[in-house]
Amino acid sequence: MDRSARIYFILLAGTLLWCALIVLAPICRASGSPALKSVGDLLYALFGPICHQIDARSFHVLGAPLAVCSRCSSVYFGFLFGVLLYPLVFGPGRYVQRGRWVLALALAPMLVDVFVDVLGVHESTMFTRAITGGWFGLLAPLSIVPAAVRGLEEIFARPSPFIQPEKGQQDA
Repeated sequence: MDRSARIYFILLAGTLLWCALIVLAPICRASGSPALKSVGDLLYALFGPICHQIDARSFHVLGAPLAVCSRCSSVYFGFLFGVLLYPLVFGPGRYVQRGRWVLALALAPMLVDVFVDVLGVHESTMFTRAITGGWFGLLAPLSIVPAAVRGLEEIFARPSPFIQPEKGQQDA
């Protein structure tokens, strides 16, 4: 397996772990075990700085809200789905950077949903939050996956500043 494939799978594994932790929080909280409830509380605290976690705006599992709201969870699970689909759509090992217009196209519906709610034109609902968040999450990997693979390949290709070449190999 080449370096870019390994980087892709690391990105996929990290995204899977992130989404699993979002769902694990309410499962732990609902378990009835004091130890698992503490783990659930820790997970909610971990996700607290990145999401408002308003109960009424969150999907629920076993009677407890996910660790993030419906929009955030849709973004993350959409991103997971987009990362999974990336090599199937574009072929394995093809990490072509898409333009920023893709991110703008992905972000636009979510921004419209937020602004029309703030302006009082239309109330944002669980459905609109989930759809616009999922749309953004699904399209974001088109830009993020190639950028992450290319960026990490460059980082790993550089010689380590901590390892000195042996004498005679400096000019090689």
